[in-house]
Amino acid sequence: MAINSISNGSGNRPVTVGESQKSTNVGRPAQAGNDSSTHGVQSDSVSLTGTAAQLRSLEQQLASLPVVDVQRVDSVKREISNGTFEIDPPKIADKMIQIETAINQRLI
Repeated sequence: MAINSISNGSGNRPVTVGESQKSTNVGRPAQAGNDSSTHGVQSDSVSLTGTAAQLRSLEQQLASLPVVDVQRVDSVKREISNGTFEIDPPKIADKMIQIETAINQRLI
């Protein structure tokens, strides 16, 4: 069956799928009493929720971000070369425990 329109669920008008994106129209026969404008074939449609649209947008934004925070790396490099970089062992230990706890909770 072909999907002829897709709605993003936010009240915008459905987006029509272009000819190159349509699959072969195999459709199903219209049921009795059903006024189908496609000569006996019903069309299906897909609606994306607002959440799905937001996830798609966030995914695109994340894909465009750099993997490394270059400014932070440069700042740490400068502090190390100047001898002003401070290491806080209790803070590091606390963060390691938080990470291990989070990992263990997801595995259980």
